[in-house]
Amino acid sequence: MLLTLLVAVASLAIGCGSEPPLDVASNVDLTRFQGKWYEIARLPRTTQTDCYGTTAFYSPGANGTLSFVNQCNVGSATGPLTTVSMTASVPDTTVPAKLTLDVGGFTGDYWILEVGQDYEYAVVGHPSRAYLWILSRSPTLDSTTMQGVLGRAQGNHFDTSRLLYTPQPPGAERAALDTPEGTVPQAVRTGCSLSQDPTHDEGLSACIGLFVLTAASVGMTVRRVLRPS
Repeated sequence: MLLTLLVAVASLAIGCGSEPPLDVASNVDLTRFQGKWYEIARLPRTTQTDCYGTTAFYSPGANGTLSFVNQCNVGSATGPLTTVSMTASVPDTTVPAKLTLDVGGFTGDYWILEVGQDYEYAVVGHPSRAYLWILSRSPTLDSTTMQGVLGRAQGNHFDTSRLLYTPQPPGAERAALDTPEGTVPQAVRTGCSLSQDPTHDEGLSACIGLFVLTAASVGMTVRRVLRPS
């Protein structure tokens, strides 16, 4: 499962095909972006199979980074809670909406495409259009806002017909939690990084080999792997 996530994140760094440029939200304030988000919908990802009540928590990290913790219950709303932590950085401080997600040395684009006026919702995606997340500060998002988000996503070439809507528990449950529940594992670190040039795959091969060799020890600190939110 861990290797699946790492390979999935690695794919974010290996080019974006022939899709047109993707605009991001302007003037994003990452301080306001911090805090707890509920996942409303996402494009399918194997690392999120059977996830219920997915939430994401962003908090300040070292050297201008963001600490990102993702949690969900597997199998049902009362299933076992799983947690993973990652690091998001801002390569170009003039475009804070273009985050780079780091999972144990694998890096990939994690772009904030839009945010509500009061940061009551957000849309995050990837320029390949293979990844899309719709987030909200509450377990539900009103239909007018949702329809607007879907229309703009379609206009940006995302296949919204494939969206999966995340089952969220009633608002009273987990709503009082402003921080992740339980113990949060440390972000995976290996010192292995990838070239973003798709013509150079030696880095990818080396990293995958390294993860195969270290999966057992890494699995001791990461209980289960989810997407980034």
